[in-house]
Amino acid sequence: MARSSSSRALKRNIALILLAVVVGVQIFTMCKKKNDTGNSPQEQSQGGSTGNSGTANKYNTRHLEMGAPSGGDGAPTFLLIRQQYALQYNGTKNVPDWVSSNLHAEDFGDVERKQGQFMPDPDLPPQFYRVKHQDYSNTGFDRGHMVRSEERTATRADNDATFYTTNLLPQLHSLNAGPWLRLEEFCQFLANRRKKELYIICGGIFDKNYPTIGKRSNIAVPKACYKIIVVLERGQGARDVNENTPVIAAIMPNIEGLKDQQWRQFQTTVDDIEQQTGIDFLTAIPENIQKAIESRKTQSLSMR
Repeated sequence: MARSSSSRALKRNIALILLAVVVGVQIFTMCKKKNDTGNSPQEQSQGGSTGNSGTANKYNTRHLEMGAPSGGDGAPTFLLIRQQYALQYNGTKNVPDWVSSNLHAEDFGDVERKQGQFMPDPDLPPQFYRVKHQDYSNTGFDRGHMVRSEERTATRADNDATFYTTNLLPQLHSLNAGPWLRLEEFCQFLANRRKKELYIICGGIFDKNYPTIGKRSNIAVPKACYKIIVVLERGQGARDVNENTPVIAAIMPNIEGLKDQQWRQFQTTVDDIEQQTGIDFLTAIPENIQKAIESRKTQSLSMR
């Protein structure tokens, strides 16, 4: 009798273990599918670039519609995709190599700018240093947004996401409140008033022996900041880019004395930015169209 009870108990235990394994596999599969939608932060951490040289929608996000930039300095990187933007974080420089975002009129709303400190990014893996608000304190540099706070005011979550320190570069106030701000305002004009669809990529350009800030964080300070803006009609994407598509490209030095300068004087070509960064941009665009739009300056857009 005891043996029979023991045998039944053993079978029940085995059945429970098998059930737990099946449920665990199902949960893992569901989480993986959810992570692949682009609605949650996605990651790819390797000892080098995590760029996308394939199709525009490889990562299933509007913010990489033009393709994920590829290349870089060979440092460990982390690809982070949010609903508000996408970026490649550099584990050596402790700043983003690039931040890519889509911007249109619906991204603007009535949400007020977040109050309080910038936040360490909880989605960085443990081997990456999580920059703190205090790492910028008393350094002489602004916490320079790559995706502007005002460009994400449709919801509270959208605006808060721009205040992760992974969305920052050290910028002198002269740049941050000067031509960089004026180009951001021009983007707002194009998206809000002209109802354009913008695809924006921005980041820093660094000397070989770049200076750093922060006592322990070693945050790299760029010698200049770049911005690339593909200007399309509302609702258009990579398939609509042609040889005549306006593409604004600018390199602005991270120096004093720029407060009253206009952004247009810093216009350049995408080719120039690629040469100075070692990064290939607009990777989802056919090669022949890339050659046309990356080699010229766009002069046709105005505030009228």
